[in-house]
Amino acid sequence: MLPKIDVPTYNVEIPSTKEKITVRPFTVKEEKLLLMVMESQDVNEIVNTVKQVINNCIVKGKVNVDKLPFFDIDFLFIFLRAKSIGESVEVNLTCNNEVDGKTCGNVFPAMMDIAKCEIVRPEKISEDIKLNEKQGVKMKYPNYAEMKRAEFNEDIDEKTSTIVNAIDYIYDANGMYSHKDYSKEELTEFVEGLTEANYKQMMEFIDNFPTFVVKMEATCTKCGFHHNVRYTDFYDFFM
Repeated sequence: MLPKIDVPTYNVEIPSTKEKITVRPFTVKEEKLLLMVMESQDVNEIVNTVKQVINNCIVKGKVNVDKLPFFDIDFLFIFLRAKSIGESVEVNLTCNNEVDGKTCGNVFPAMMDIAKCEIVRPEKISEDIKLNEKQGVKMKYPNYAEMKRAEFNEDIDEKTSTIVNAIDYIYDANGMYSHKDYSKEELTEFVEGLTEANYKQMMEFIDNFPTFVVKMEATCTKCGFHHNVRYTDFYDFFM
C-alpha cells in the first residue's frame, strides 16, 4: 500500500459563531469535482458539492454546514480556495477616475490576495419587523442552499425570493406561522401581498446582510490613477 501524504492544516474562525475549526486544503480530486460542477450550472449540484467539499476539509470541529448562514459558507469556501489553489488571483477592475470631465473607464488586470478576505457587517437591522400593531415577521439569515437557489429562481425576482428565504416565521394575535410549514408559493404570495412600506422594511434587512470583502490597491494602466478598492464581486468564485 502506498503511503499517504501529510497535508497542512489551518485554524479558521467561523464568522457567525466565532467557533474555531481546523481544515485542510482541497485535494486534486475535490478541485476537479468543483470545476466540473461549476461548469454544469446546476444549482442543486453546485450547492451539494460545495457543502460536501467543505465537510470533507474539516478535520477538527463539529459544524453543520446545512444550518450555517450563507456568508459563513462563502467565507469558508474562499479560505479553502486560498489555501488550496493559491492566495493571489487576477481580477479585472474598471477605472472610475475622472479625466478631462470624462470617466476613464479603462478595464485593467490586478492581483488580489483572497487570504485577506473579511466579513463586513453593515448597520444592524432588527430581525423583528412590525407590519402593523398586531402582525409581524421574524427574519433570519438564509443558509447557503436558500441563497443560491434564490439567484436561480426564474419564477419570481431575486429580491423577493431572497426575502421569502429570509423569513423565519410570521406572527399575529393568533400565533406563529413557521417558514418550514408553508410552501414557497404560499410565502411568495404573502410577501407580494405586503404594502410597499412593509416590503421596503424587509428589503432593508436583506440589503444589510453581512458580506465579505477583500481590500486591495491597484493602479490604472491607462491614466495612472491609484485605486483603493473594496472588492466584493466573488460570483465567479462560486459559479
